[in-house]
Amino acid sequence: MTTPDVNTFLVNFPSPGKEMVVQNEDGSYTVLINAKLSQDGQVEAYEHALKHIDSGDFEKSDVQSIESQAHGLKVPEDFIPAPVNIYEERIKQSKKKRKKIQKALREKEKEAAIMMELYGPELYFRHIESKWLYSEDM
Repeated sequence: MTTPDVNTFLVNFPSPGKEMVVQNEDGSYTVLINAKLSQDGQVEAYEHALKHIDSGDFEKSDVQSIESQAHGLKVPEDFIPAPVNIYEERIKQSKKKRKKIQKALREKEKEAAIMMELYGPELYFRHIESKWLYSEDM
């Protein structure tokens, strides 16, 4: 087994939480750690995230059981897992929207590179500033 690529970022979370792990399309992982935690708390959050990655939790669908196992808790026998399929369509739509936005961004970057090449940085930035200040379509 190979070690997965893990990108880690400290982020000021808007709400309480220690960490969040996202599996990327290329099989790598992104770990977001709450910057408001103490240094020890950040290390613990990172280790917790790595446990999820090492345990293959992204192949499972029952979040409650995953978290219970990660924290060493016993799952009650009468436990009924939350249905995950409710969110699958929303996730698919979000991924589709993200791809569309990324494509539009690449097109705008190409457009900006052409403008910069044609007019030079000074005129290009002056044009962008003017458009930002006075245009309604930006």
